[in-house]
Amino acid sequence: MTEYRQMLQSGDSRYRRLSATLYDHLIRPVAAEIEALNPQQLAIIATGSLRQFPFETLRDSEKDQFLLQQYPIHYLTRLSSRSLLASPSPSPFLNFPLWTLSLLLGIIGMGATVKHHWKLGGTLLTLALVSTTFLPRFSGGYGVLGFANPKPQDPFNLPGTEAEVDALLRLAPESEIYRHHQATLEVFKRQSSRHRYLHLATHGCFQQLGCCLQETCPDYQPDMKANTLLFADGEYPLADAALLGLQDTQLVALTACQTALQTNLDGDAIMGMAYIWERAGARALMATLWNVDDAATAAVTTEFYRLIMEEGLSKVEALRQAKLSQSHRHPFFWSPLVLIGDPR
Repeated sequence: MTEYRQMLQSGDSRYRRLSATLYDHLIRPVAAEIEALNPQQLAIIATGSLRQFPFETLRDSEKDQFLLQQYPIHYLTRLSSRSLLASPSPSPFLNFPLWTLSLLLGIIGMGATVKHHWKLGGTLLTLALVSTTFLPRFSGGYGVLGFANPKPQDPFNLPGTEAEVDALLRLAPESEIYRHHQATLEVFKRQSSRHRYLHLATHGCFQQLGCCLQETCPDYQPDMKANTLLFADGEYPLADAALLGLQDTQLVALTACQTALQTNLDGDAIMGMAYIWERAGARALMATLWNVDDAATAAVTTEFYRLIMEEGLSKVEALRQAKLSQSHRHPFFWSPLVLIGDPR
């Protein structure tokens, strides 16, 4: 699994062999039962090193298809698993039934039976099947709050992220977009609870010793502290996000480098980060598993928002189709963006 992740991150074309092997270990044992239930999406709960690569890239060698070509895929934390079983909220996005093949962490209900969760090399994988019907397009505004390229100087410059927020403005002219010196912590903390979508196209550091954004860090001083997001006037400690009050927020998108890069050997950081945003009230998090290509990420996120805002698709289906639009390329370009939490 470690070798496979490295191949995805480096653009190594030999990933296909390992991709098929992992599919045979993780998916093929239950593939027939999955097909029989005809789910409209897969929800994955994994531990340890299974959290460190996107299941979307696993390839069925018999069909010559990625798992993503067969199903929309998202991931669940302990908190989002429970929220899916809670009473539906008045939001028009939150009314669909769930049928699950297996549930983890003591969650029981809705006629679910625990059938398939198994260990592989000390890690635990649970697969959930979700059936949903797509809902009509939401008639209200989308209220996107976007931040991009807050420090347009090296080593922090992220010019490609500005294409992401430009596309957001075209899709939703009522969006509030801040870039360069305007993308401040003060604005973020004041405005974040007023919007349904938060798009943070900035650096995030989730390595235990901090992040070096250059080739070398002089005197071993990192450019960013651990577990922070970069704004024009400073770094925002991720732990403070739980205090933002995001009960009306459908999605927090962190699309720049290293936003979901694991900090611990067991890969807990990505779920820990998602858990914090969920505690703040956000329904879901979209983040990246490794350093991303600016142009490819802009293409995926632009199509993602278009499919939500113009076609009325759910978050998970929109991300699937946006990724498939780039799937002719190596998974390095399209697979690192993952959806964690409520897919609706």
